[in-house]
Amino acid sequence: MKIRERESGLVFVAPVAITILLYRITSLDFFFFLSLTLSVIFIFFGHTLYLLFFNDSNSTSALFAGNAALENGYDPVGQNGKYWNPRKLKLSEVFSLYPDSRTSVPRFDTCGFVFTYNKFLSLVESVEFYDYTHNKRSFILYKFYFSHLSPNVFSLQNDRIVETEIMLTEIDRKMIFVPLERYSREYSL
Repeated sequence: MKIRERESGLVFVAPVAITILLYRITSLDFFFFLSLTLSVIFIFFGHTLYLLFFNDSNSTSALFAGNAALENGYDPVGQNGKYWNPRKLKLSEVFSLYPDSRTSVPRFDTCGFVFTYNKFLSLVESVEFYDYTHNKRSFILYKFYFSHLSPNVFSLQNDRIVETEIMLTEIDRKMIFVPLERYSREYSL
């Protein structure tokens, strides 16, 4: 099951709610301070906790990145020569399919995947498609956008790709670029 970051907050709020309830029932200060401590932890480290517990299973960005690659004429085949199904792989598994040609800056006249890799947590946060063929000072990033306004939180109905131009001077240190080869036949993920 795919859990979006916003919905994962419910998982982290539950322990706080339980400790507040236990405080109201028992009036023990321990539960009050525990709920306060948990609240502070979740407020300041909620994104990190989401990355640690839920993000690796959310390969939806890999699905959109693979489709963006195909739509732009590039082959998302792994460097081992095998095609992969993003619905069955974790982001870390997709990342491991591209061990060669990783760079911190894209080479001009290439298109491919850009992985956002968190070195502190040793995990992949997302994968997007990039196009660096038109302008030497910037590249186009096809970034996957989760719609938080979707009536069904597990639906991909309102999710989309947003094309953003990024200057080379604005490249995040977390970005790892892997170029892809041009595609020669019909295929879709």
